[in-house]
Amino acid sequence: MKLTLTELLPHLIYDFKSEQDLIRAIDEVSTNFTKNRKDINEYLKDPRLVSAYTVFYLLTNIPKLQSVFHWLPTEWIDLIKKSDFIDLGAGPGTFTFAMKGLGGSGSFYQIEKSILMKSQSRKIWEAFYQDELKQSERWSWKTENSKFLLFGHSANEMGAKVAIDYIEKISPDHILFIEPGTKEFFSEMLILRDYLLSKEYNVLFPCSKETTCPMNGTQDWCHQFIHVKQDDEIERISQMAKKDRKLLPLTVQAFSKTFSYRNPEERLVRVLPETKFSHEWVVCHNNSLINYQLMKRDMDKKESKALGDILSGEAILTNVIKIVDRTKRVKLKEIIKL
Repeated sequence: MKLTLTELLPHLIYDFKSEQDLIRAIDEVSTNFTKNRKDINEYLKDPRLVSAYTVFYLLTNIPKLQSVFHWLPTEWIDLIKKSDFIDLGAGPGTFTFAMKGLGGSGSFYQIEKSILMKSQSRKIWEAFYQDELKQSERWSWKTENSKFLLFGHSANEMGAKVAIDYIEKISPDHILFIEPGTKEFFSEMLILRDYLLSKEYNVLFPCSKETTCPMNGTQDWCHQFIHVKQDDEIERISQMAKKDRKLLPLTVQAFSKTFSYRNPEERLVRVLPETKFSHEWVVCHNNSLINYQLMKRDMDKKESKALGDILSGEAILTNVIKIVDRTKRVKLKEIIKL
């Protein structure tokens, strides 16, 4: 199902008196995340701010999961939809509702410490679904089904060490990270990636090989961008709050113990400033970073504009025209859809 603002509002734990009251609360939550990091958890004690968080992030993250899925193998998505879903650091159920809406058919588990967040999540779940929802502060259940563990903007808050503790306790078959696309988090992600490779997990995204990340030890970091089409109501709220929820940077990494496939060899990892004569990309080609140059003289205006709309994260297939000073001049053959 696609949850809208109108449908969600009656099921919040706080009743906003006006649209402006909601906008002010969204702004307070956002400011807390960006400017008051040391007091980041204070909003968890306030029903008004928990409800504002729910309106803004639950509704905008539901289409985010669908956008992330388009990078991943359809066979794997079919597997994880049948698996038991574990939303770690679930908040108000942001990704639980997204997974349910995309056809998740296993049992649903939420690990969340905040009493208000758990209360908010359960109130929404009971309003729209008759299925059982299991909640706790830690993993305390036994399940014979395969387990799909999702870190939805939670690994960056708990850090790699705590995330690894959860992974060891839960022992999931499949893991997906959807985290902020920041340099600070990427250093933690590298620790998690190395750990998972040591435990014989297969990398499904974004790497083409299960070897050392070429960005390890550099000042660069691997992250992606997605374009998300938001519902008209939430788009209006976003504009009023002056928050862009259409073009979103994020760090996505996917792993599985029971599923593997041949990853695409070329992944766009950075779109550099366009020049008068060319589009400039950094591509991870078989775990090596290479500068790609796509000359505009080889394309018409429509094709050039389409190239300008391509975002980092896409798997691509190219033809090499020539190599000039460690830069590959290439022609794009296709964007690979899995």
